[in-house]
Amino acid sequence: MSCSLHKYSGVWFEIESYPDMMDEFDICVSLNYSMQTDGVLQVVSSWFNTSSKAHESIQGSARFVNPGLRAKLLVTYPTSFVTESMSTDGNFWIIETDYKNYAIVFLCLPIGPNISFQFLSYLSRERFPFTMGLNFVHQRIETLGLDRTLLKPIDQTNCPS
Repeated sequence: MSCSLHKYSGVWFEIESYPDMMDEFDICVSLNYSMQTDGVLQVVSSWFNTSSKAHESIQGSARFVNPGLRAKLLVTYPTSFVTESMSTDGNFWIIETDYKNYAIVFLCLPIGPNISFQFLSYLSRERFPFTMGLNFVHQRIETLGLDRTLLKPIDQTNCPS
């Protein structure tokens, strides 16, 4: 798949993703991508932590690793421990998107030598996508040969402003 970072820019809401211990208390997860003048895509990941009762966010950047592989990006978060062990060959794949409604993405975050977290996520432009859209994305995930049984819904209700 070829990808346009300009079209991908904007706000995305995480609807479902593979679970992990780091986000056990996170709800209202969103990602805001904005194109910078240098061609790098800035990303701000935001969420509400139900344990600490606080809004949290982290800012990073995304860029194509190889112009020929226009769906594979390197996403870095300079203030994160994860970035220190990250390779430069790409860790974020936009597997499929229509830019207006949904994106199926895969993220691989190394946390140490030979250890990484792998995430499959369904992102939507809407905080509450229609059931028909959710069913469509589930079908696409299965058609792509990916395991959707591990996906868990991300709570997007009662999001504090």
